[in-house]
Amino acid sequence: MHDIASVPARISDRKKIVLPVCLGVAVLAGLGAWAFWPSGEPAVAVPDRVCGGALPGGPVRDLLPERGQGFEEDLSGSSSRNSVSTVWKCRLSAGGQSVYLTYSPILSPDDYGSEDIVRDAGKPGNVPLSWGTDRGFVEGDKVSLYVACDGSEGREILLDVSTSVNGADGELKDRATQDKAVALTARTARFVSARVDFCEPPSLPDGSPKIG
Repeated sequence: MHDIASVPARISDRKKIVLPVCLGVAVLAGLGAWAFWPSGEPAVAVPDRVCGGALPGGPVRDLLPERGQGFEEDLSGSSSRNSVSTVWKCRLSAGGQSVYLTYSPILSPDDYGSEDIVRDAGKPGNVPLSWGTDRGFVEGDKVSLYVACDGSEGREILLDVSTSVNGADGELKDRATQDKAVALTARTARFVSARVDFCEPPSLPDGSPKIG
């Protein structure tokens, strides 16, 4: 025979157990809804063409955050179908991160030449690049590629083309990001080398530079 006096006590115990369980389920449900709730930051919209129409926007889009501060472009220098400024710089920013694309000629090997490139590529922490006979390296957040062309006086000129990705840690640590930055540098080099007016356009290899 059950003790009738103990029934309210058992009911009270069940309430004590059920209440924390219900609260736990409610918290988990709230966390799940928060995880799938859309971010309050707007999506970043990178144009189909960037740097005054010189380059496709897709490779740049791959190096910028998907959400955050809106896209901005700052171009120094000019280009057309057949020419490019002697010094050309393009900064593309969005979501608190920036991609810098730059080009400038090195007119004399006394300023910077093949031996200097090999030396810098071999420094600790740097990653060498090779693209046919041309060379370069990855250093921190920057990809540097040096494309040789024959100048009007028969001397070799180097086209210094670079990509920098400035973000939270300041380095291109993972291989996927390196691949994207190197490929973008090669695109810029193709664009520039076909338009310089002080040397013959070089014949560049297919694809992107080899890393390592």
